Amino acid sequence: MNGRKAFKGMAPDGIHIRMMEPGEAEALRAIDGRAGRLLAEAGHLFDAEPASIPEFVAFLLRHEVFVAEEKGGGPVGFAAAADLGSLTDDPAGSGCYWLSGLSVDPAHGRRGIGSALLGAVVKRAGWFFHRAVGLSTARDIPFNEGFYAARGFLRVEAADWTPPLAARFAAEVPRGVDPARRVVMVRWI
Repeated sequence: MNGRKAFKGMAPDGIHIRMMEPGEAEALRAIDGRAGRLLAEAGHLFDAEPASIPEFVAFLLRHEVFVAEEKGGGPVGFAAAADLGSLTDDPAGSGCYWLSGLSVDPAHGRRGIGSALLGAVVKRAGWFFHRAVGLSTARDIPFNEGFYAARGFLRVEAADWTPPLAARFAAEVPRGVDPARRVVMVRWI
């Protein structure tokens, strides 16, 4: 099954989910920047400026990237995920598929695109026999922690984190953000 058909029927009308294709980094970086402004407005990001293009490309290359695309148009959202063991260089993390990023262009928000991207990530995790999908996100923000909780993700308290979970959490805390304002969540599959 190719990247354009793997997630057929998972997205809302007018949108389809596929794997990232060459040459899309700048468009995805722009989406990430626009989505980041929502977190800045919610007081969760110190700086909503997107990563530099070299940093962003390096991020993309460490992940499988799922793209939500308008039919006849371009990308409107994306999710980036990878095996936690490969992200932390700790084989104890293998078996957990880690969602490192999920961004939807705010102009296309509240249409089910984020849910569709998340569904594609969970489906892909199951194909490769991962036991869980994990992530870290902003605590107590409805379009972050609340969004994931409504889709079956459970908060994991710090006392219960494995070393790979703790390492990935530390790597993802945005500059200038108190780590206590973030949470680790897991959905078992």
